[in-house]
Amino acid sequence: MRCYIAKILSNAPATDDVLQEANKVLWAKRDEWQQDTPFLKWAYRVCFFQAKAYLRDRSRERLVFDEDLVELLATDEVEYSDTDLQRALAACLAKASDTARELLVRRYVEGDSVKSLAERLALSPNALSQKLRRYRYQLQVCIENQTS
Repeated sequence: MRCYIAKILSNAPATDDVLQEANKVLWAKRDEWQQDTPFLKWAYRVCFFQAKAYLRDRSRERLVFDEDLVELLATDEVEYSDTDLQRALAACLAKASDTARELLVRRYVEGDSVKSLAERLALSPNALSQKLRRYRYQLQVCIENQTS
């Protein structure tokens, strides 16, 4: 979703702000999502409207995309399904080192806290957070390569 917003806005600092707002909207409207609609399609639509709202709010600034350009950029929407992402995630996790895979699964699947994992591994929580950040980034790059 971040890449989609970045493509529309072409402004890295604003991308994170709009993504945060989109995530808040997705959370607030989570009950409105219908199971028969692909989640990413719904999420990208929310991102699109949040990006348009951001641009509308900033329309007084000198260098702003007009609405026609935003519509044009948004039409090049990502064309992969949740299933494609799940397959890519599984393939990338299989390629990851045993250590990376175990940490990612313990943290994000089993829900272990950073503090408890860090204690178990005799690391500081900050050091473990840095490791997790690197592993997530490697996973993200792998998934993007798998789906592009």
